[in-house]
Amino acid sequence: MCTLRNFPNQIEHCIEWARDNFNKLFVDTPGDLISFIDNQKLFIAQLKSDGTSAGIRETLERILKFIKMKQQNSFEKCVQLARDQFNAFYDHSI
Repeated sequence: MCTLRNFPNQIEHCIEWARDNFNKLFVDTPGDLISFIDNQKLFIAQLKSDGTSAGIRETLERILKFIKMKQQNSFEKCVQLARDQFNAFYDHSI
């Protein structure tokens, strides 16, 4: 895992890095959002029991980002989100 966080330079590390990011974007966050919308108190309680404060914050920030994106639903916002994600993955980090 530490190799994935720092600099994946072997093909296996790159595949795991991509799989981890794909799951965050298209599996974990939408699933968390649905759970949050269904029952906010239960979701928060489960987060508190299963994670660290940093993990809880990251999860809630991802959910908030999705909610804001849904409220500002437009083609321009979609392109901006894709560009921001590209920059986060390939420009702003190693």
